[in-house]
Amino acid sequence: MLWAPPASIPASRSGMLAVALLLTALCVYASLLQAEPKSEGYVFSVTVTSAQELDVVLNRAEDLRSQFDPEQHSRIAIVLHGNELQLFQEQNYSANMSVVERARLLDQDNIIDIKACQTMMRTLDIGQSELPSFIEQVPFAPAEIKRLEEEEGFTRL
Repeated sequence: MLWAPPASIPASRSGMLAVALLLTALCVYASLLQAEPKSEGYVFSVTVTSAQELDVVLNRAEDLRSQFDPEQHSRIAIVLHGNELQLFQEQNYSANMSVVERARLLDQDNIIDIKACQTMMRTLDIGQSELPSFIEQVPFAPAEIKRLEEEEGFTRL
């Protein structure tokens, strides 16, 4: 059954009402199409093998942070789940001091949030106390990345 205007509304007014409602709906729909979904942040899934490669990732995060409005995209998470975790081990600090300190400063300035996969840490025989305290440890990198995307609205890069 089609919607019909109440008998008390003349046909010309009901037609105008229908057109007005249709135009309002189209305007709302068009504005929704034009609006970009607000991302709460970006997440980098990182597996690199050298301090130089990790430095490139930190550069990219820093560049990205300077290109967007912090009000619109507030956070950058870097989830480490490969051999790069060894770069942050206490025993390797002197060899990798510059990249570790750079990561620490970026974290301290709230530019990035670094997370380490405990599953990979166990695989690499890295104890929880061997990584710097500014690195948040998460049980499983793929699950953390998925959580950031689905629950916190992050965009994966």
